[in-house]
Amino acid sequence: MHETESLASQAATAQSFKNAFREHPAGVAVITAITPEGPVGLTASSVASVAVDPPALSFSVTRATGSAGALLSADTYVVHLLGTQHIDVAEAFARSGAPRFTPEQGFTTLPTGEPLLADARQALRCRTIQVVPVGSSLLVVAEVLDVITGPASEPLVYHDRRFLRLSHD
Repeated sequence: MHETESLASQAATAQSFKNAFREHPAGVAVITAITPEGPVGLTASSVASVAVDPPALSFSVTRATGSAGALLSADTYVVHLLGTQHIDVAEAFARSGAPRFTPEQGFTTLPTGEPLLADARQALRCRTIQVVPVGSSLLVVAEVLDVITGPASEPLVYHDRRFLRLSHD
């Protein structure tokens, strides 16, 4: 196979991979931390449970700069599992430069300093235990230090580039 054909094949596989996961629904989280420059956060649809002993989860970021880099440099952070009432929060934290940590979004501060979305379904305070480079992304494995249970609500999901609620029909 020629190099041009190989690159075309890799691009086609990458596009097929993206399309496959566009059609795979995922839960939505906002991950927040406090840094010397102030609070930072981002939206993630890659959060997954990894282990129970010790409690651990994983998520990925596409680069170690901007909000992701600041978050990864923090000692601890909070992974908020969102409900459908948080669509605006998820959208704001998914867009660079969008207003974040506003009073309308409902953030408070934990005694340990991290920003907390007070009405999140669950908030998991974590610290990184391993970062694995994978291509242009980083896979983060984090130990869960605390679990803060919020009010019950319907989970927010991400599917086909949209934030949606689950239908129980």
